[in-house]
Order: sequence, then structure tokens, then C-alpha cells
Amino acid sequence: MMRLTVSPIKLIFGTLWLSLFIVALFFWWRSTITLVEVPLLLQHLLNDVGLYKAASIYILIYAVRPLILFPATLLTVASGLIFGPWLGTLFTIVGENASANLGFSLSHWFGRKTVETYSTGWLNHWDTKLRQNGIVTVMTMRLIMLPFDAVNFGCGLTAIRHRDYAIGTFIGILPSLVGFVLLGGIAASGVQHRFLVLTLSIFFMVLGFTLAHHLKRREGANFQQN
Repeated sequence: MMRLTVSPIKLIFGTLWLSLFIVALFFWWRSTITLVEVPLLLQHLLNDVGLYKAASIYILIYAVRPLILFPATLLTVASGLIFGPWLGTLFTIVGENASANLGFSLSHWFGRKTVETYSTGWLNHWDTKLRQNGIVTVMTMRLIMLPFDAVNFGCGLTAIRHRDYAIGTFIGILPSLVGFVLLGGIAASGVQHRFLVLTLSIFFMVLGFTLAHHLKRREGANFQQN
């Protein structure tokens, strides 16, 4: 029987990560702040610090968000509320991709060797598929808006190339990202043509699902044959 060994560095880092998660949950529970209040709270905190500083803080928060599993969608909506629909889209593209790649890298570092050692049969089969069709597979998962962190951490445990994962994520998150930022941007001060912004938000949401449906139909036959 093979024994599972964990390096001291991973054990220490994992313990610190778990501790951070527990502390964050404790302070959130003590604060009585609900998740839906977070966008308005962030707007209040970042409104008076200047655009560049606010953008840097926002991107940093988004990038490290996987450490406490804070819902990505709320931060995406918040960017539209804080920065408006156009700058919000730009800053969220940077923050969300950084967040996705951090989650992938952490999962790959912690668990990939273990999965590779103990996986057999069906898991190996899907490992091969992900390595061969990584970009399209990740794009499809992003377009249909599967849980953001589940995709990040799950893909990190597979044989998918990080490059393919990053490209698939960058392209696949764009429709929903723009849609949610625009949705938050409707409530931003100074935004004109709110009905147009809402229409564009709906358009990008529908576009994402339409593209996902097209990709699934195109690749489905190949996945079944191999």
C-alpha cells in the first residue's frame, strides 16, 4: 500500500491557509454584514482614496479572494458600482484572471501529485482529455458559469497545461464578466443611458450561454468517441 506523504512546507502553508479561512469566517460572522451588502461597503471604502489606489486595492482583493473563498460574482458586480461599467470591466479582467490563476496554482501545488499518484481508470481518461482539449474545455466551463472556485481548484488537480487553462479562462469569463460588471454599473453615479447598459448586460450573459452551447455541440462528439 502506498503511503501519502506531505512536505513540511505544504503542511505549514495549509495550516496557515485553514487558519486564515477560519479567522475570516469568524470576523464575518461577528460583523453581521451580509454578502449582498459587500458591493456597497466596498464602494464606500474605496470612493475617497483616488482612482489608481482604489483600482490597486480592488485588484489585490480580487486576486487573493480564493484564500477565503469569497464569492467572485459579488466583487465583479462591485467593480461596476465603484468604477462604472467601462473601467470596472478593465479592472475586473485583471483581478479575476489573477484570482483564477492563483487558485489553479495553489491547487496544483498542493494536490496534483497526489491525484496523479492515486488516480486510475476514469480519472486518467479525463486527465488525457483535459490535456488534449484544455482551452475549449475550460472555455465551456467558464461560459456556462460553473462555480468559479470549483473550476479553479478542480482544474489545478488535473493534467491540463497552465497555459491552456489561463487562455481558456481569459476568453471564457469575458461574457459573464462584462455582463455582471455592467449590471453593477447601472447603479454607479454619473452613468448615462442606463437602459442601454442593462441591455448590453443581458446581451453578454446570453452570448456566453450561446457560445457554450455551440462549443458543447462541436466538441461533444469528439469527447464521446475518445
